[in-house]
Amino acid sequence: MGKYKLDYFAKYYFFEEEDFLKEEEGEYILNRIKESNRFDYKGYSYKYTKYNNISKGCTQKNVDVEIPKESIDIILNGDRVHLDLIYKFYTKKLEDHIRITTRISEKTKEVSCLLYIDYIQANDFIKELENIKKLQEYNMKS
Repeated sequence: MGKYKLDYFAKYYFFEEEDFLKEEEGEYILNRIKESNRFDYKGYSYKYTKYNNISKGCTQKNVDVEIPKESIDIILNGDRVHLDLIYKFYTKKLEDHIRITTRISEKTKEVSCLLYIDYIQANDFIKELENIKKLQEYNMKS
């Protein structure tokens, strides 16, 4: 079981405009986005995507991650979560981080997420995520 500290953890929800209007304060937020292309409100950042959808993003700093042995899930700030690594798992080297792009399963949604980890921890962390992905793939075949 490895323990790591993410520099940043970001989640992004995506909406069609008509669906976004059904969200709490959707019309108010949508009007603000139309005025300035981005609107930060109640801990979330809202903007249009390149596909003309609306994204709702939130970012946390200094996030604790534990990877239990022989588990298909991880522990993120004390909560067990499922990363959909078999569907999306990309890494990219940035100036002072490795960025990992994947999806996280929530009760009613699949949510895009970005995990940023420093180079000191990155290799071990990515190896553990690759092992989780292998377990997920094995479970799909069983």
